[in-house]
Amino acid sequence: MWLRPFPSTHAHRGPLPLRDLRLAVGFLAGCLILYVVGGPPVRGGDIPVWRAVLPVLVLCTATAFRSTRPLAALGVGTVTVAVEMTAGRGLGPLFVYTDLLYAAALYGAPWLCRVLQTGSVAVSVATTVALVLLGNRAEGVTIGFLVTVLLVSPVWTAVLIRNQKERADAERQRAAQIDRLAELDRRTALQTERTRMARELHDLVANHLSAIAIHSSAVLSLTDARRTRDDGADEDDPVRQALSVIRENSVQGLAEMRRMVVLLRSDRGEADDWDRPQLNALETLVEQARPAADAAALTLHTEFPAQFPEVTSVIEVTAYRIVQEALTNVLKHASSGEVRIRCEAGAGQLTLSVDSPLARPDGRARQDPVERLTTGAGAGLTGMSERAALAGGSFDAGPDPAAPGRWRVRAVLPLPRQGRT
Repeated sequence: MWLRPFPSTHAHRGPLPLRDLRLAVGFLAGCLILYVVGGPPVRGGDIPVWRAVLPVLVLCTATAFRSTRPLAALGVGTVTVAVEMTAGRGLGPLFVYTDLLYAAALYGAPWLCRVLQTGSVAVSVATTVALVLLGNRAEGVTIGFLVTVLLVSPVWTAVLIRNQKERADAERQRAAQIDRLAELDRRTALQTERTRMARELHDLVANHLSAIAIHSSAVLSLTDARRTRDDGADEDDPVRQALSVIRENSVQGLAEMRRMVVLLRSDRGEADDWDRPQLNALETLVEQARPAADAAALTLHTEFPAQFPEVTSVIEVTAYRIVQEALTNVLKHASSGEVRIRCEAGAGQLTLSVDSPLARPDGRARQDPVERLTTGAGAGLTGMSERAALAGGSFDAGPDPAAPGRWRVRAVLPLPRQGRT
């Protein structure tokens, strides 16, 4: 079966490989040993030592370039072996030459590999036919067989190995291309899903929040106008305070929704820092929750540092969201009492804690549909735990063993040495 090498070259350009140098030294040592222990057929008759060693040195030198300059090495070897075989001297150079044939077929250009395939077969057939026609038939067949083994075997063995290497390289390239296509498909599908979520959030949730903000502002304006006309505006009116909280929270919700939409539509999966929650906004967050806390008979106390530490954006967003979610849970579930919100920085970590009274009795029915909708099933605690874990910190929530009747949420986040990014 005729073999066709793949159209590429394996020749290595650059410094001589250590493998070729070792092989050249090994061939030289083997030929010298063969010359010393061999008889006249090996020594090539009564000739000077330098004359017997010189062709071996030439061939071994060519062997050092077998993979970097295969064509030049084969040309030098062919001339040297042709001179030696014509003079009928030495078998060692012939064995070295078979390796040069193998290397030329393996590392040479595609055209050289094809020439060696055709040439080795042609030379073997021509030599065998000539010896049979010009001499003893049995001796001609034997010598022709030896010539075939010495010329055809290394070339075709190299072709088999070369084809296998090329096939393996092609399969690796194909596998890499398939991986790239799969990754591209995955990213495309992910971006499509993110875009769909952003569209749904904008068209549904954001519209509802916008309607709440508009209607609350309208009702607040009408209420202020009516009270001013009647007996003057009352800033302490609980209805007006509730409407103000509704408007502020809806506007803030719209801003957060806008940030989420931008985040989902971004190819990098990152939002700009202009609307990123910051640690110094925790006091504002607590102040926004005070009207709802007063309505639930909850007293909010904060213990924040005079100056918040410089942290990364990940830590900053994580800390803000944990306090925000913990405060929301307090307003939903805690019974009346005192709520302490702390933020401490020290020892390379940021510690956040929210202590509140335990939840209302389980037997109390929740008939308000709004209250039922805003009551999660542990998703808030799970989200806080996941945020802390992603930031490299720890989180725990549960009854405070040191203070019976109290519920404690505590998160510890690492403080990197670099500044805020």
